[in-house]
Amino acid sequence: MPKDELEKVKISGAPLERGKEYGTQLKGRIGEFVEYLLGEFGEPENSDDDLLAHSEKYIPFIKDYSAEIYDELRGIAKGSGRKLEEIVMLTLHEERRSFSELAQSCTTFAVTGRGTKDGSNLMGQTWDITPDLCENADPFLLEVEREAGPDFISYTYPGMMAGAGLNDEGIAINWNSVPRLSFDYGVPTYVIIESVLNQDKIGDAISTVLQAKRAGCFNFVIGGEEEIYSIEATPEGSETIYSRKSIGHANHYVSDKFRFEQNLDQAGGRASASSTVRHNRINRLMEENWGEIDLELLQEFTRDHVNFPQSICRHPEPTGEDEQGYISCATWIMNSDKKEWWIANGPACENEFKQLCDF
Repeated sequence: MPKDELEKVKISGAPLERGKEYGTQLKGRIGEFVEYLLGEFGEPENSDDDLLAHSEKYIPFIKDYSAEIYDELRGIAKGSGRKLEEIVMLTLHEERRSFSELAQSCTTFAVTGRGTKDGSNLMGQTWDITPDLCENADPFLLEVEREAGPDFISYTYPGMMAGAGLNDEGIAINWNSVPRLSFDYGVPTYVIIESVLNQDKIGDAISTVLQAKRAGCFNFVIGGEEEIYSIEATPEGSETIYSRKSIGHANHYVSDKFRFEQNLDQAGGRASASSTVRHNRINRLMEENWGEIDLELLQEFTRDHVNFPQSICRHPEPTGEDEQGYISCATWIMNSDKKEWWIANGPACENEFKQLCDF
C-alpha cells in the first residue's frame, strides 16, 4: 500500500546519460517490476521470449517518434542491465492490460479561468489501480533536468519515464483509460505522455499526441498556463475537446466520435455505473462551485464517496475469489500556471496533500 512519502529520484544530462543514471539508481526495482509484469502479461501459451518479441515490434515506432525518448530507454536498459525489449515492455503496460482489469480506473478533472477563485488553471486526478499493482509497481517521483527543452517532474513506475506530470513551462498532463476500441503496433501511451511533458507550448503538446502513430486508446487532459483540453484517441483517430470552463472525465468516451462505438459488453464494464457516476459527480461538483474553486475545494472533491467504494475517492472491495477491487494509489492537484503540484499518496480521505514541486 502507499507509503507516507513518495520517493524522489533526480536525473540529468543528455538523454542516453540520464537514462543510464536512472537505470543505475533503480536497477533492483526495475528488475523486480520487469519480472512482475512478465508474470502478469504471460499466459500459458506466451513465454517470456514471446512477450519480448512482441515488445520489440514497437521499438522502430518509438525511435521514429522521438529519438530523445528512444535514447533514454536505451540508457535505462544499459544502466539497469536489462534488455531494451524489457524496458519497452514496461512502457506497454497500458496496451497490455486487459479490459476488465481497467474497468474502474482514474477520474480526471480540470478547471480554468473564472471557474477558479483566483483565475488559476487547476487540474488533477485520482490514480486508481489494483492494490497489488500499487504495491508491486511502488510508484515514485522522477525529476528530469534536460539539456534542451523543459525540465519536468513525473509520477511513474520503475523503468518508465512518466505516468503523468508537470513541466517548468506549465504544461501538465493527467489521463484516463477508456475502452479498447482497437490496438495497433505504434507508439505506446506512456511514451506519448513523456513527449507531452517535453513540450514548451500547449499547441506542441497537443500536436505530439495527434501526430503520433498511436498503439492504443486513451483520454488525455492537457493543460497549459491558461488552456485546458481533453483528447480522446484511438490508433485510428482522435477527438480534441476544448473548454473555457471545466473538464471532468472518467473511463468512457464522451465525444460523439467515439461514444457510440464503445460496446459496453466488450469494454469490461468501462461505461458501467462506476464510470458514469464518477464522471457525472466530478462535473457536478465543479459546476455547482463555479467561481469558488481553489486548491482546498478540489481536495475536498477528491474525497467524495458517492457510490462508495466505486467513488471518486476509490477504495478496494472484495469482488471475487481472484479479484481485489481498486484503490486510489495516489491523488493529486496541479496548478499549471503557477507550476505547483500537490499530492496525497493514497486515497485523499486518508492521506494529507503535500506540495511536491514549485518550479
